[in-house]
Amino acid sequence: MTASVLNDLLRRVTDSGLLDEPTIDDDTVVGLAHLDAAGVEVEVDLDPEIEDVDDPDIDAIMTSLSDILAISEDRWRAIVDEVVSDIEDALGDEEIGSDVDLRTDLEAVGVGVFADAVIVVFAGATSFPDALVHVQLTPELEVEDIEIVGDDDEDEDGDDED
Repeated sequence: MTASVLNDLLRRVTDSGLLDEPTIDDDTVVGLAHLDAAGVEVEVDLDPEIEDVDDPDIDAIMTSLSDILAISEDRWRAIVDEVVSDIEDALGDEEIGSDVDLRTDLEAVGVGVFADAVIVVFAGATSFPDALVHVQLTPELEVEDIEIVGDDDEDEDGDDED
């Protein structure tokens, strides 16, 4: 079943034209896409969670992929503003540096798409040089959770939380 789900997802993504050079990588389908609202190319990882879900919802994954890639600039700015506000509230100027504008420092570098969530991965070259900011969005593209993941945080508990 694993191969058929991944092959079906790959076929659907290829037919849609949403990703450049989609391929199967382990238990996911990966490719590149242009996130127009952010003005960047991102690596996209479509995860049907075949190890955790008996009947993966490929339609939901495709809808979420289409929705995040078609997000409006206004909605994108609202997400970034909410992420920045939450990080500033949580960390304060001492940990970020008062001269760093997170709105311009954070750049989307990756998108993980699941049936019930989208994870946008941001890099902050100045503010978080050794970490990535993972922002979990609901299927409606509302911010649900924000996590700053440092190089030494991954696999801390033996799990890769991607």
